[in-house]
Amino acid sequence: MTSEQTKNTLNASAGYAALRHGGAPAWRACAELGLEPARGAHLEQLFRARRSGGPDDPMKPRYARNGRHVADVLAAGGYPVLPARRR
Repeated sequence: MTSEQTKNTLNASAGYAALRHGGAPAWRACAELGLEPARGAHLEQLFRARRSGGPDDPMKPRYARNGRHVADVLAAGGYPVLPARRR
């Protein structure tokens, strides 16, 4: 692996984690970074199993730790969007 490939891999991994922590779903993070599906699936595995952010990561909502639940919700149309509260 060349140094350029290593740099691109690290950038993709860091970018993916940043997008996911920011609330982007996996498919959107892959699309924004232009990742192939296999690479996106690998980064999602790493994101969910990251040692510093493993299953007890407080930044991940509880449902985000359950892949089956997330898949069921997305298949049903996702979560509703609440309108902004007027002040």
